[in-house]
Amino acid sequence: MVTTSPSADASNRAMYDARQLGQRSHIGAKAAPLGWTRIGSFLLAGAVFFSTWNLARVGTINFTLTDALLLCSLMILLAQGRVTATPFGSLTPFWVGGLLMMLSGLFVSSLVNGEPLRWLNVASQYAMAYLGVTMLMMSQDPNRTRRLCAVFVMGVTASEAIGVAASFFFTLDDVLPYFGDGFISGNGRVGAMAGEPNPNGASVAFAMPMLLYCLRERILSPIVGLCCAVILVWGLMLSASFTGFTATSLAALVTITLLGVRYLARLLLAVVIAASIFLASGAPLPSTFQERVGSAVESGDLNQAGTFVNRAELMEEAWHFAEDTAFIGMGVDQYRLVSAHDNPVHNLYLLIWNEGGIIAFAGLIAMLSMLLLLAVQGFRIRPREGAMAISVVIVFLIYTSSLPHMYSRNWAVPIMLALSTIYARRAVS
Repeated sequence: MVTTSPSADASNRAMYDARQLGQRSHIGAKAAPLGWTRIGSFLLAGAVFFSTWNLARVGTINFTLTDALLLCSLMILLAQGRVTATPFGSLTPFWVGGLLMMLSGLFVSSLVNGEPLRWLNVASQYAMAYLGVTMLMMSQDPNRTRRLCAVFVMGVTASEAIGVAASFFFTLDDVLPYFGDGFISGNGRVGAMAGEPNPNGASVAFAMPMLLYCLRERILSPIVGLCCAVILVWGLMLSASFTGFTATSLAALVTITLLGVRYLARLLLAVVIAASIFLASGAPLPSTFQERVGSAVESGDLNQAGTFVNRAELMEEAWHFAEDTAFIGMGVDQYRLVSAHDNPVHNLYLLIWNEGGIIAFAGLIAMLSMLLLLAVQGFRIRPREGAMAISVVIVFLIYTSSLPHMYSRNWAVPIMLALSTIYARRAVS
């Protein structure tokens, strides 16, 4: 009988991880003082908790509390030499290459037709979201990132709880001077701390597969998980977002299915019981949800789904513009200036094509393809984490078809957090 020592087992696991993604390199690896390490971990947890709280910022600039916490945490890890330079191992050049293609296409187009200074702002936002956040998340211990999924769920739940409570006591006029017109809109839709109803729906859609994963792994207790689920669903209905409802439903279904048949049966039973109790109580659905989402679901007519008609008109206009922007685009943020609707097209693919040309579009497709590839490959490596990651990536892909530029960290953090539960490796210390 052959036995191996614990150190040999650890070595074998390390070799396996290296084969999966290739050897990682770290920037100036050195011994890390325990106090600063804890501070960096605490800051990262705070960034994850507040990642969907777009209203937690000063003024109107796109620099939130999460951005400040992420930068501080990243600087601490850089000072300690614990930031990985190859977050996706041997696949890192493909990820960085896709990002560089997208940004370079936007730069050339902005240089020719737009404002290069505006490109600098947008490029820095994209770089922080899809490179800085990626490096930071993949430099953590994977066991820690799995617990951070629970932190993310609690952060979104807290946001929804604030929004739900405010909807009972306040109107748009009451909160407008403090939170703007997205926290509670004029027609009663709730954006909560996300700041707008549609991103609020996205927050719930990202949180739901993470909640199911945390329950499956017993990171959260069933009672806490049930309370979170009720608040999340309530907040989703008050957001009255058709895209959010669709993304949340699909993400939950995919997660439950991939987590296994027995888990599926138990959760379906819980859903049936909860739905039966709700129907028996006679409690009505929020009126805005019924008008914008319920009617579209019942009739099967997407024209009743909120602003679908307006978004369709913008996309039709963008297709016409695309004929003249195949190689050189309009430049960053120039679409709204030429549009008859005075708005950017709410479709990331068409917006990047029109503003950055084919090179930028190819870079975007490369990045999105790699996200899906990493999630699917992750399901083979770690099935439970992979199930959650696939669902989170699906949510992100759904929203790329209904929103313009997506460089805010409320999009990047959940994506990279989900993938880090599979691919994160602690830096050499």
